[in-house]
Amino acid sequence: MRKIVETYFFKMFSAILCIFVIGLTINQARENSHQASSNFQKKSRDSDEKVTQEKDGTIGNEKYIQQIYTYLHDEYGLSASSIAGILGNWIQESGIDPIAVQGDWSYRSLENTKKNTVGDKDIGFAQWSAKRRQQLITFANQKYHGEWWLAQCQLEFMTHQDGSFVEVLKQYALVNNKDVVQNAVIFNNEWEVSPDKKEIIEKTRGKNAQLVYRYMQKNNMNGTVDVSKVQKLVYVGDTLPY
Repeated sequence: MRKIVETYFFKMFSAILCIFVIGLTINQARENSHQASSNFQKKSRDSDEKVTQEKDGTIGNEKYIQQIYTYLHDEYGLSASSIAGILGNWIQESGIDPIAVQGDWSYRSLENTKKNTVGDKDIGFAQWSAKRRQQLITFANQKYHGEWWLAQCQLEFMTHQDGSFVEVLKQYALVNNKDVVQNAVIFNNEWEVSPDKKEIIEKTRGKNAQLVYRYMQKNNMNGTVDVSKVQKLVYVGDTLPY
């Protein structure tokens, strides 16, 4: 009888222990499942945020922003908000890339850029075209050994060689509008002269201007207009080519 009782209690203990182990295993499985779900949701959120950032647009060649800002602000007095309006347009035109050639987004290279010195495709930061394109190349031949794709060459061309558009740039700088979206619209209409409608410009070039302005603010590029320096924006050729 005693042996039967001992056997009974042993079986009961074994059953309870088995139930406990099964319960512990199920609970651990649930915790692992919850953790995996949390990790998946976090990855999904991170992925969604990344996609959203990509949809929000990118600045392009950030490495040129400081050079452009230093030149246009320190030398010629343009405010940070005015420069943001310019760069908002140049993000749209070229991705702020001085070697850019019209239609070459997927295969951009300096070799391709050099080949397009001859032709009629738009070139440079601003995608200069027609007479302005040829004037840029002529200036580059005179001072920069034909290397129109240099950022410094294009900036100097913009401030002293770009025909009547040097005066347009000067007037744009003097207005000193603090609304970077409207700056992008004004610069587009008066200097870039693209055919886009205002609402499209605001959604593209204006949005770009806001994006680059935030970048500039974070990197201490926040200067105000200096009217005395703006006056240095003067066309230096003998006669206006356009």
